Amino acid sequence: MPGHNPATGKRTNWHQKPWFMLIIFSVAYIAVFANIQGFVALLPLVQEEFLISRAQVGLYTSFYFLSAVLIAVFSGRITDYLGTKKGLILSVGVIGLMMGLHSVAPLYGILLVLAFFTGIAFSIVTPSVNKGVVELADPSKRSFYMGIVHGGGGIGGILGAVTLPYFGEMIGWRSALLMSSVFAVAVALFIFRYYHPLDSSEVEEKSSPEGEPKTFKEDLSYLLGNRYLLSIFSMGIVFGISISSVTGHYPLFMTQDLDFSAPFAGLGLGTFHVGGILGQPFWGLINEKVFHGDRRKGLALLGILIFVLTMFFALIVSRFALPAYTILILSFLLGFCILGTIAIYFTAVSEQVTAKHVGMVTGLALIFPRTSTVIAPPLFGLVADIRGNYYGSWFILGVIVLVLTVSFIYFSGKYMSLSGSGEKQES
Repeated sequence: MPGHNPATGKRTNWHQKPWFMLIIFSVAYIAVFANIQGFVALLPLVQEEFLISRAQVGLYTSFYFLSAVLIAVFSGRITDYLGTKKGLILSVGVIGLMMGLHSVAPLYGILLVLAFFTGIAFSIVTPSVNKGVVELADPSKRSFYMGIVHGGGGIGGILGAVTLPYFGEMIGWRSALLMSSVFAVAVALFIFRYYHPLDSSEVEEKSSPEGEPKTFKEDLSYLLGNRYLLSIFSMGIVFGISISSVTGHYPLFMTQDLDFSAPFAGLGLGTFHVGGILGQPFWGLINEKVFHGDRRKGLALLGILIFVLTMFFALIVSRFALPAYTILILSFLLGFCILGTIAIYFTAVSEQVTAKHVGMVTGLALIFPRTSTVIAPPLFGLVADIRGNYYGSWFILGVIVLVLTVSFIYFSGKYMSLSGSGEKQES
């Protein structure tokens, strides 16, 4: 039976129901992250075949994120032009094809080139998903829906990281990756067949302010002129440096500083990601029900909680022998708060523009966490190398998080009233 879409006042079929569209977005994320994180988990087998150094192995991530950062804004603009459906099909399908090519690459240098193009396709996924959620949900549900969808990325990452190495040992990394790539292509075909986006043209037309910029240059200038939006980007740096530092060093911290085994360290990192999967919809719901959609309060609270947790790791966890179950609880809370920032962050930036420009503002918003992802892990490790342990790394991370969070609280409060925050989507 058809339903009713409150955004447009029109009746919708079952394939336009919110639950089905959320499944579409989540499955797209699962397919993408299962392939990307799965291949990263296969890198030890790749290293063994190509006889490359650990530094050369690290180049794969560098090439991948290099393209993702370089074209972030342009990919968002492409998404706005293509629309949600075509953006999802293109990004998921191309990543599937790229991973298929990964599985037959005869040289490691070719894998690096493929990583660069995979990063380009990956840059279109998040703007497409965010655009779809904004078109689907009214403000009272937006960050909760965003949390559900982005939680799919965590599920996909865990599935890929757990299953692909297992199959890689059984049938070889190339065959395992080929299976994963077929899954992504199948998801792209599924989206092509069953995803029918809501007709939001009327909403966009009504919500577009007179004189809104049209060209890429005008759009970029328009976005950068929003000082409240720029203040939100500081929280993108917070979760960028936090996520990348923890995921890049947590197993080493647990094995070298806390003297746990490698399998337990892997369990700790997995628990961190489980916390993120549950934290994203939870904090989205808290933002809607407790803070009544005030994204500023939600981001400020999470920034403070991340600061408290990182300082607890610096002052307590690094210095005292805590039970294993306590470490797992803390790992869960760390992921619950750090990864929980993502949904509210993207919701906050998306609400600064009309629906047809969500792709571009998402691309711009991605530059800050992704750049932080490139810079933060080496510095986090460098401090640990200098001191001989991760105490100083956690402490400095906490200080930086506090400074950025306080800056966000001050400047967002100063510029929020000038930006008309949250009004453009509903005008």
